[in-house]
Parts: sequence; C-alpha cells; structure tokens
Amino acid sequence: MLNDDITFSENLDEMLTRFSEVNDCSLLIHCKSGKMQIEINEQQYLIGSDDLLLCRPDLIIGNYMRSPDMQCIVIAIRKHALDDIFYMCMREDNKWWEKSKYMLQHPVVHLDERQQEAGQLFNRLFHLYIDDNRSGLSENIRRIFVQAAIYELLNWLEDSVKTPVKEPKHGRQGILFRDFIKLLDETKGREREVQWYADRLAVSPKYLSVACNAVAGRPAQTVIQGVCVQEIKRLLRQTDKSAKEICVQMNFPSLSFFCKYVKQHLGMSAGQYRNMSLRG
Repeated sequence: MLNDDITFSENLDEMLTRFSEVNDCSLLIHCKSGKMQIEINEQQYLIGSDDLLLCRPDLIIGNYMRSPDMQCIVIAIRKHALDDIFYMCMREDNKWWEKSKYMLQHPVVHLDERQQEAGQLFNRLFHLYIDDNRSGLSENIRRIFVQAAIYELLNWLEDSVKTPVKEPKHGRQGILFRDFIKLLDETKGREREVQWYADRLAVSPKYLSVACNAVAGRPAQTVIQGVCVQEIKRLLRQTDKSAKEICVQMNFPSLSFFCKYVKQHLGMSAGQYRNMSLRG
C-alpha cells in the first residue's frame, strides 16, 4: 500500500496508519456517508457526508473517531506525482496561488449538489481502478483521473477566492509575485538566477524574495528551482530528447553541470528517471 505514485482505497484506517509512516504522501479523503471527527495539528475537524479532506505530508494526524456507517474513498498521492500535477495547475490557473493558500487554511471542503454529482462520477471511475494493475498504463490512468479531480477542485474553489478574503492581498508584493510567476512560466526555468527576474521586474533580488516568501511561503530561488526541475522531468517523460538536447534547451552551461543538477534534484540520472517513468 502506498508504494505506487497514486493509490486508491476504501480502507480509511489502513491509509491513515500508512500516512503517518510515509512522509512524502498526501491524502485526499472523500466522505460518501457517515461522519468522522479527526485531530489535525491539534485542531479538531468534523467531516460529514460529501466533505473532502486534504491531508498534506506536513500535517500531524492525531486521534480520530468515525461512525460505523462511514464510507469513503481515499486517494494517496506521492509527493513527486503531486508536484507534477501542481506544476501543470500553476501554469494553467492564474489564481493557483490564492487557491492553494485557501486549501492550506481550509483543509475541509463541503461539496454542493453539482459538486456531489461530479464527485460520484469520480468515485465510480476511481473504484474501477482501485485494484487494476493490468499494465503500466493503469498507473497513468489513475494519474489522469487525479489530475482531473484536482482541476475540478480548483474550479470549485473559484468562488471562494473571487471575493478577496479580508487579509490584504499582499498589495504590491502580490502584484509583483504574479508578474514573477508570469515571467517564470515564459522561461520554464531556463533562467535560474533571481537577479535575472529582479532586473526585468525593476526590483532588487532581496525584495523579490521577500515578496515570494510573503505570498507563497518560499523564497524566489526555491520557486525558480521547482519550476526548472518540473520542466526537466516533463521533457524526460514526454519527449525523446537526449540529455544533451534538454541541457541546451534549458540553458545549462554544460552537459556535466546539467547532469549534476539532475542528480542533485531528482536523486538519479536523467536516463534512470526516464526509464523509471517509462516503466509506469
């Protein structure tokens, strides 16, 4: 259990136990009936029918009680698989950061009538593939379902972030951060120096990092690095370009530097990562 990038299960007890043992996994729990009271980071949450609960790896799950009639489906997603999906979201949804921050502050989301109907459809699809391991394609199918479910969740959150929550939307820092993300989306991480982005945004590198920390909770260099790594992974998975071709496309000074960068951030060589991806 939880050895695959994406795992579906209806066994809540087992998944929560494994969640506490695996530190690079997120859980998405959809309660279909019944209810549960759960302690997350020393705060109590009540989960009822047609509620979604998002458990990130950094959360501490404490005691929980559930009613005998509780039924749910649990999706476990390993960190690197979730990073890939979030990278696509960040590129395609200009409200991604606001929505992701909303999800961090509100881990429980209640589904309205239309969302419940969509949730039932997703549940049927997930149920078909819980134990389906006929080929490596099954894992890819699960990944597509989860990506679609997260897109749908972000779509559901549209109204939640449409009216600004009355915390200042970071003012000038928020605008600067959005401009930074737009630039970063254009470069896909080919430019990796904070100074490069700061120059084009007419601010100092220090102020750009301060703005990134305020809005996204991470410094500019970390955001740049994350986008660069995800783009390299995408090129290795979705194209047949050689390491040398990707090195040139991603604007690395030399092939040896590129190989060291890949080894440092992926934990393996470019060839090993590509072979692992092809195996599903």
